[in-house]
Amino acid sequence: MNSDQLKNKVAIVTGSSRGIGKAIAIELAEKGVKVVLNGRDKKRLQDTNTEFLKNGYDVISVIADVGKASQCQTLITETVKRYGKIDILINNAGDSSRGTVEEMSASNFKNLMETNYNGGAYLSKYVVPHLKKTKGHIIFINSVGGFRGMPYNSAYTASKMAQAALADALRIELYDTGIHVGLMYVGFTENDPKKSILDVDGTRTYLPKRENIRLAKPQSVARSVRLMIEKRNDKTTLTELGLLANFMIRYLPRFSNWILLVNRERIEKQFTYIGGEKIVQEE
Repeated sequence: MNSDQLKNKVAIVTGSSRGIGKAIAIELAEKGVKVVLNGRDKKRLQDTNTEFLKNGYDVISVIADVGKASQCQTLITETVKRYGKIDILINNAGDSSRGTVEEMSASNFKNLMETNYNGGAYLSKYVVPHLKKTKGHIIFINSVGGFRGMPYNSAYTASKMAQAALADALRIELYDTGIHVGLMYVGFTENDPKKSILDVDGTRTYLPKRENIRLAKPQSVARSVRLMIEKRNDKTTLTELGLLANFMIRYLPRFSNWILLVNRERIEKQFTYIGGEKIVQEE
């Protein structure tokens, strides 16, 4: 494999001021990619931008809420304005929530669809004309939760399933253009200490570190994303648990549903309602 394969490519990585998105941005920048960082928090994005520049990376940052079409257009425009082209779009920005359908705030469904689904749809729409010129890549960072609707995480898994459907549709639509569409199913991964989720009532809560399951490293996810781009793979599922879940849901759907039914109390207490400090005012 050519080690310079990605050198001087231009990549937009949404939600890249921390966590998996930041790890992906670093992985690409290390390979000579010109990276456009993105996020909604101005200070955090500026801090990340400064860190990247100190490390000698060719980078700019653009504040944009991907859930808003006009801001997605701005993100694309600013990238082309600076670098003259786009080779890679990483749809990584995402949000999460918890709660039953009955109890969860109605705003959670709206907010997650806007970020997890609409964001990828808007950016993909606006980036396609540019990627046709470079025969580039659109990568969706999905989740093993995107395989099926999961109890106590309905809003999140529904938005991720919608995103997966979008990726599959795009892949067929763009087949004759030379644009590569990749879908990465990520398993349980170490989260940034400041990562927050939408709680049942619509307020935000810091997500505590999971101690009851083996967690992947953001850096390993980032390497997998880079390999997906280099090899132009359509789909990749990460972690042993993710691979098992994919197999069970695809080939043994009734059995997998039974497993969820008998373990519903454990799923609720050990994987969903796992505590977390309430955020009085979001940072």
